[in-house]
Amino acid sequence: MILLTGATGRVGSAAANTLLQAGVPFRVLIRDPGKFTLADSSIQVVAGDLGDDVAVADALKDVDRALIVMGNHPDQARLERRFVDLAAGAGVSHLVKISSMEAAAEATAELPKNHYDTEQHIVAQGLNWTFLRPNYYMQNMLMYAASISRAGQFALPLAGAKTAMVDARDVGAVSAAVLMEEGHAGHIYRLTGPELINFHEVAQRMSRALGSTVHYVEQSPGDFREVLGQFIHSAWQLDAVCELFAEIAKGSLEHLTTDVESLIGRPPLDLEAFTRGFSSAFAPQS
Repeated sequence: MILLTGATGRVGSAAANTLLQAGVPFRVLIRDPGKFTLADSSIQVVAGDLGDDVAVADALKDVDRALIVMGNHPDQARLERRFVDLAAGAGVSHLVKISSMEAAAEATAELPKNHYDTEQHIVAQGLNWTFLRPNYYMQNMLMYAASISRAGQFALPLAGAKTAMVDARDVGAVSAAVLMEEGHAGHIYRLTGPELINFHEVAQRMSRALGSTVHYVEQSPGDFREVLGQFIHSAWQLDAVCELFAEIAKGSLEHLTTDVESLIGRPPLDLEAFTRGFSSAFAPQS
């Protein structure tokens, strides 16, 4: 049996859909089952979250493989490591963790450092493991959909830094492939989209897809923090996100790989296809 955490999120839901389409039975651990949109009697749903040991223990019964995916949170490291301990005790043989491309022994930013330390905790348990380290998610651009639609622009504090944006749905598809197949234990996969581009080029790609001009405004870190603070009210999360973006501006995501295509047998989705798929959100207001 396969267990998915985070199955209502972008990566987890894509993994669930891929498993369902492949006819592979699986179970999901979900805080609010009403938010899980895949209605199929073959899917086992356990209500609860990673902070509920009883629900986690119930979800782990007879599970061989599990996906760990969790959004940024002050307790993320503790909760993920607790899940690892419970999984090891329940006899889970293989854990797949959604990590960070910046995760490394020398990482100093809190988010990638937490991911790396959790990876090492998994290794120490003696379980089979696979770590998936994605680049910048294309879905992050949806946070700027209103600005793009209204004013034809988006602002980020990334200057000319490049990323190889990846669609979260591809990361979910990779997750499912690794859970279904043999041969991935002990591997770290760095997941990127098909091209390494800066955000001026991102604006150009989006402009072509939408048929209207989109501009990228190079924002100062201070202005970014001020705007972000209007939406993020957790001081911890605000600090962590600003710290992470400072690392991206220095080039931490300037990496391009072919791992996605190798793992799912097709090229990763490109930014123009992503933009067209969400054109109703990005298109200029009439």
